Amino acid sequence: MRAGEGAQLRELRLRALRDAPEAFYATADGDAARPPRHWEDLARGPGTVLIAGDWAGMAGIFIEDGRAKVWGMWVAPAQRRSGAGRALVDAATEWARVRGFETLSLQVLKPDARAFYEAVGFHAEGELDMVFALHPPPRRIETERLLLRRFESGDLDALHAMRSREETVRWLYEDPTTLEQDRARLERRMHNLRFALTGDALGFAAVLRDDGTLVGDLSLFLVSAEDHQGEIGFVVHPDHQGRGYATEAAGALLELAFGTLSLHRVVGRLEARNVASARVLEKLGMRREAHFVENELVKGEWQSEVVYAALRASRGA
Repeated sequence: MRAGEGAQLRELRLRALRDAPEAFYATADGDAARPPRHWEDLARGPGTVLIAGDWAGMAGIFIEDGRAKVWGMWVAPAQRRSGAGRALVDAATEWARVRGFETLSLQVLKPDARAFYEAVGFHAEGELDMVFALHPPPRRIETERLLLRRFESGDLDALHAMRSREETVRWLYEDPTTLEQDRARLERRMHNLRFALTGDALGFAAVLRDDGTLVGDLSLFLVSAEDHQGEIGFVVHPDHQGRGYATEAAGALLELAFGTLSLHRVVGRLEARNVASARVLEKLGMRREAHFVENELVKGEWQSEVVYAALRASRGA
């Protein structure tokens, strides 16, 4: 579902409730009374609404207690046995899988519908609950010269060698790190696998494809799940700077953000004197949106901040 499609979703939902009132907890009269804003807001996160064909069916996904759950699954009578239901399930499971969820669940109120869900991979967990077991992706992205992968326990020395140097963190909030600080950082990087709720983040080690040398540490933050907003961050080992690795790796993160993860807007924030990082963001086609003069007291001095941003629509995604 896209922004501005609230009226179409309302009509589709009411068709579903009138066609199969016994299959849902909601009622047609109750949903008909909801204000237009309710239907428009369903285009926001942290879940999503998936539409089959020309408004011939739908499957909503919401997140509760850290789990992804399906609501409102329905296919129009004329489209049943056409594969539309299976396509919705496939799209829903993929949406949840790439965001790091281990399961996708739903409740089935009609006994005759259980056979369909079992056929497409769900298994029963109680009288009404059914669960689809997911296998989150390995998060490996190959570029011309780099492999972006999850951090591994063996990356500690290389990560510390990069982040313990003053020139690496000059324009970051932190000071050069200790080995124990980097051990804790690596632990977070290795176990941050979900990308669905505000505050979630993915960390990537950028390594050379030819010999596996770790040359960069990259992050993709989910700044707002509700508004599909993200932020990229990157550092490159000083010994490997000036070779275009930051641009190559950050470009791959933007493709992940706008493509696979369907973010609407991605920003990059940096200290105003960090000219090298500004050039990277400009090469990626991000526009300079703001320059906040001495807006933060960092490391004992007033520092200024520059904000770059890009929209999914502007990149043809």
